[in-house]
Amino acid sequence: MAITVPQSHNYQYQDVKVLYVEDELFTREKLLRVLNRRFSEVHFAIDGEQGFLLYKRHLPDLIIADIKMNQMNSLAMIEKVRSHNEKVQIIVTTAHDDNDIFIQSLENNVNHFILKPIDLEQFLLAIQKSVYQIQLNKRLSNIDPVTKCMNRFKFEEVLSSEISRSERYSRPFSIILLEVDYIRKVNTYLGHQKGDVVLSTISTIVQQRIRESDIFARWGGEEFILLTPETNRQGACVLAESILSLINSFAFPDIGTITCSFGIAEFSAGKKKTDLILEAEEALYTSKQMGSNCVTVFPIEGVVKKC
Repeated sequence: MAITVPQSHNYQYQDVKVLYVEDELFTREKLLRVLNRRFSEVHFAIDGEQGFLLYKRHLPDLIIADIKMNQMNSLAMIEKVRSHNEKVQIIVTTAHDDNDIFIQSLENNVNHFILKPIDLEQFLLAIQKSVYQIQLNKRLSNIDPVTKCMNRFKFEEVLSSEISRSERYSRPFSIILLEVDYIRKVNTYLGHQKGDVVLSTISTIVQQRIRESDIFARWGGEEFILLTPETNRQGACVLAESILSLINSFAFPDIGTITCSFGIAEFSAGKKKTDLILEAEEALYTSKQMGSNCVTVFPIEGVVKKC
């Protein structure tokens, strides 16, 4: 029978889900005690077939499985898991020390291979290495590789949470949409590598200026977006103007001056996420139409607003 183990206190690894597959009762109970003390969410099954069903239901970050069992063995389960997910960490345990099993494990990209009887220190070291890789993969999946700031997918997730918080506690926040002016000319005449340097440098300038509570992300192409909690549109305008000034004063190697255009929108209760973003985009479009290198705040009243 497949079972989920309930948890109720603080753990060493809070955000890592574990699937443990083992048919031998004594070993299973012993290692479950070890896992339950360290992980907040542990699921276990007694064979590969049930293990794969639990995998599909819970999408664990780490799978620990014995190789040979009475029903579907773990290698068959791992092969099916790998067809769905190449990044899940897998630790296999086995009492069979033969080359065929080892080679099959390598072919299925098993991360760690541990012989029984299990040495607890070796087992915990394998877990530590797996958890490190899991956490690294999660961080990298949220980061834009060029600018080293948050990517759009993660930002939209954070924005949804901030909207819920703002509506619940009636707290203000604003978003600032930023577009690098004429970056395509840099790409055309100096190459995309130089354009990437510009984007990376601007990302660094902005991240050094903003507060720790502000959320900065690459929105796409030459656009960035900034979420400013506890900040109305006037406060966001002051921040945008200061960032504009910092970028204008920076001498980009082989290029000189780079400018940016800004669009600002403030959240209000009942406003949809898509509408908030559209308002910032409209404000940004106005900045571009007014000659770029300026800040516009929504609602637009016929002029570019300066702080």
